[in-house]
Amino acid sequence: MDADTYKPGVGDLVDGRYELKDSLGKGGMAQVWRAREVSGGREVAVKFLRHDSEALYCLDPYEREAELAVRNARFRREANLLGTLDHPGITELYGSGSHLGVPYIAMRLVTGVSLRTFLDEHSPLPLATAVAVAIQVAGALACAHTLPVVHRDLKPANIMIDEEGWVVLIDFGIAKPLHADATRYTAHGSTLGTRGYLAPEQLLEREPTTRTDVYCFGCIFYELLTGRPPFPLGPESGLTDKHLNEVPLPPSTYAAGIPEPIGDLVLRMLAKKPEQRPAVDEVLEVLDPFAPGVGDPEPRPRTHPDPTAPMRRPPDRAVRPRPVALTLPVASAPADEWLDARVVEQFCAQAESEIASGEPGDATDRLHGLTERVRKEWGERRPLVRRVWQGAADGFRLSGNFGAAARLYQAVDNDLIHGDGPAERADRALLRLRLAECRLTFGELEAAIATVDAAGRTAAGLPPELAARVEAVRHAVDAQLTARLAEPRRREA
Repeated sequence: MDADTYKPGVGDLVDGRYELKDSLGKGGMAQVWRAREVSGGREVAVKFLRHDSEALYCLDPYEREAELAVRNARFRREANLLGTLDHPGITELYGSGSHLGVPYIAMRLVTGVSLRTFLDEHSPLPLATAVAVAIQVAGALACAHTLPVVHRDLKPANIMIDEEGWVVLIDFGIAKPLHADATRYTAHGSTLGTRGYLAPEQLLEREPTTRTDVYCFGCIFYELLTGRPPFPLGPESGLTDKHLNEVPLPPSTYAAGIPEPIGDLVLRMLAKKPEQRPAVDEVLEVLDPFAPGVGDPEPRPRTHPDPTAPMRRPPDRAVRPRPVALTLPVASAPADEWLDARVVEQFCAQAESEIASGEPGDATDRLHGLTERVRKEWGERRPLVRRVWQGAADGFRLSGNFGAAARLYQAVDNDLIHGDGPAERADRALLRLRLAECRLTFGELEAAIATVDAAGRTAAGLPPELAARVEAVRHAVDAQLTARLAEPRRREA
């Protein structure tokens, strides 16, 4: 029996490890089964790549073989990504392999309902419920985007709410790493993603970035708040043109009681240009003041499951940690003692030495944990505060944590550089170049081009020594940008 003829059935023992119990459903590219792990007895979900889909039968033999090769490669990549993503809002990978020629992925079984079913049953949602779902989705996305990985198929059907109220992001089947050496797979037939939840750049078949997910997430959040997507489906709705050109009405048009910061946030998430959308970390920051808290009453009308329950539950009764954006390690000094500036200066000097060697180590880790504390104790104008933040950002960048590095560089640029003399202009140009370097990893090429051009103009007006510092970094970032622009500009899978 080969991959073209094998069809999973009840009682099948997959790879000697998983006994199939019942089918949970199938789509165009995969089918999912509930199974029992033979060694431990726990229930798992086993996802099989489909070799028998209707779309494949419509192709000639050569096209079918090529498309199957792409699907197999994507399926292997999904398994690799799930093994890398570590977040309670993303299904854990238990194992992967091939059974009778058919690739499979075994992962955590999420029992509950899809967000699509939840919305169909409970819309319109109480504000607290909508915010609770959005915060949990944003936490999972923050984990993926830090790698960086873009999901590319965010929609209510790919979000689950389990029986305890935890929200889980599923189906990374067309997710894509954004680092420069990620393998590219040419798509066959249609734009990747789901109609109604596609960003303008997806409709135009352009490079995805993490802000692509933010747009799709914005469509979902709009529906959470109002009970309808920003551009509803219809036989003659002109949906593509609306996503490309039409500004959605404010969500408050359809639902009362939406706080202004949330309404503004949703519209910014739905900006047509990726660079105008907030990063997912900013989404979390805006939503945090509106999050349900421990001891808050259950929202009315009640829903089951209740996505606010994990946030309202006392910490000692929480089943899993609340999903949030990545946090920094705790500082070395006890929280009830004032920081010693001489000790912090020593940490900075040691970290800068590690960074100069290209190998961030223990001292750099200490800076990561001191950022918020030095800012709180010493304010935003003390040079040592900026030194801590910039050292932490440089450490994150060199260790490959580009999302965290970008957040710190942006904060330094926004809040910690004061004055407009030559030294400050040079520092701003250098920070923005490093920020552009991080964002290159996320595919944000247009913003990087603008930053490199602006840095060149800034350097032209600086004293020679400062200009040389800016030009050295500018040329390095420009070389990376040139390499990215030289990559084949074809639609990816």
